[in-house]
Amino acid sequence: MKLSNALLLILTGATVGALAGLLMAPAEGSKTRKKWLRKAKKYTKDLEDKASEYKKKAIGIKENIEGAAHDVKKRFT
Repeated sequence: MKLSNALLLILTGATVGALAGLLMAPAEGSKTRKKWLRKAKKYTKDLEDKASEYKKKAIGIKENIEGAAHDVKKRFT
């Protein structure tokens, strides 16, 4: 099985499970939606923080590579 097919199956299963959980939830719909919205906002914030962190790391790596390339260029010119 290809990795993309496996990922599609996992995502489909997760979606079906989430929908089933919503339909069988003990709380009323409005409470469940509010709860999910709070969690979604938290996960969005966490994801934005991680993306910012990785962006800073990538910029640092880029600057290190540029500096090393400049040093190599100076040695050979």
